Amino acid sequence: MSTTLPAPLRSFDDLSVGQEFGFGSIRMEREEILDFARRYDPQPFHLDEAAAGASIFGGLIASGLHTQAAAFGHIIRTGWVKDVSLGGTEQVVRWPAPVRPGDEIGLTARVEELIPSRSKPDRGVAKIRYIGRRVSDGTVVLDILGTHFLKR
Repeated sequence: MSTTLPAPLRSFDDLSVGQEFGFGSIRMEREEILDFARRYDPQPFHLDEAAAGASIFGGLIASGLHTQAAAFGHIIRTGWVKDVSLGGTEQVVRWPAPVRPGDEIGLTARVEELIPSRSKPDRGVAKIRYIGRRVSDGTVVLDILGTHFLKR
């Protein structure tokens, strides 16, 4: 994966189906995992080492919601869509493998579909697949298909 972040998009029209982008990586730290779980997803395998050890995960894992939020926060902070984003309507999310404290997650995006608006020619709909892979072994831990409204 390239360490060069993509330039900010200037328009929906900058995109093409199949285009791929790399966003570097994030690290999921233990204290952040615990803090998120306490606040938003207080399941035992996110909060308690002993309970997590006895769970099907065999140890503490991050909430999928935390992984999703951390990934999107990182991508937004790159400035990639700051000039064109009009929000979105949907995210179809999968968490195919657990994220553990200290895991580094590499983030990429691939343009899946582009739909210029017929009724509002100043915008379009982009369907973008975001993938998070554990850097240490390449395992996919996050798979999101996001639907975005973007300025033209």
